[in-house]
Amino acid sequence: MNVLEGMRWGEAQLLAEKIDNARFDADMLLAEILKVSRDKLYFERERTLSKEEERVFKNWIARRSEHEPLQYILKCQEFMGLTFYVDEGVLIPRADSETLVETWLRIVRDEEQQGQEEKIKVADLCTGSGALAISMAYYCPKAEVVGTDISSRALEVARQNAVSIGVEVNWREGDFVAPIRGERWDWIISNPPYVKKADYLQCAPEIFREPAIAFLGGQDGLEFYRRLAGEARTLLKLDGKILLEIGWDQGNDVCNIFQEQGFTTHVYPDLAGRDRVILAR
Repeated sequence: MNVLEGMRWGEAQLLAEKIDNARFDADMLLAEILKVSRDKLYFERERTLSKEEERVFKNWIARRSEHEPLQYILKCQEFMGLTFYVDEGVLIPRADSETLVETWLRIVRDEEQQGQEEKIKVADLCTGSGALAISMAYYCPKAEVVGTDISSRALEVARQNAVSIGVEVNWREGDFVAPIRGERWDWIISNPPYVKKADYLQCAPEIFREPAIAFLGGQDGLEFYRRLAGEARTLLKLDGKILLEIGWDQGNDVCNIFQEQGFTTHVYPDLAGRDRVILAR
């Protein structure tokens, strides 16, 4: 099998199993095996795959045909211009969550222009792969970032990512806000579980390969926001703020939850114009 034959064969196998983006996924798997970028793959079209390369490619196509996410097969995902290791123990970082980091960076830089130059303490709850915490530490060196998760396996992945990307983050294991109680924070950040149970059951098969705990936010998807709003005043400094990812249809509900606890709120859209991030202060 040469490269061109492999590209066509892989695409056909994935199409037969109704895998979305079959051509892209087959190309990416083959490109990883050959250690070339996807846009250079066609220039290798006459190259004959070795027996080992062909074996690995067929194995990976079989795994993808069973709806294993491409990122878990490749063991990586791009986020905020950085490459993160991911496996079955962590949620795969999404582009939607970049809105949260970009919004936070804009607010912090605006505060810097107003003369607020001191270090800032940031807690990233439900850190998973560490994508949010590491990105904030990478792009804002003055931030002292703590990442928390209930999963020790997720924290192992997060630590690995921090080392490979070259940033310092303090990782703490524990449920919800337990790891950060007793301290006052400038920022609490999170991409929490916010999917309604009924919606989760209708998700694409790939979703069920990721940790369910990272998605399920209770019957109405709002459980995390209620819990955090009820405890936030004991965790924040006087001028402390909360920045959270939300579902596209949860803006009003999440705002109401925090407003009932005396917070003012603002919702920021993602690139598609949908509600994506809420600021509470």
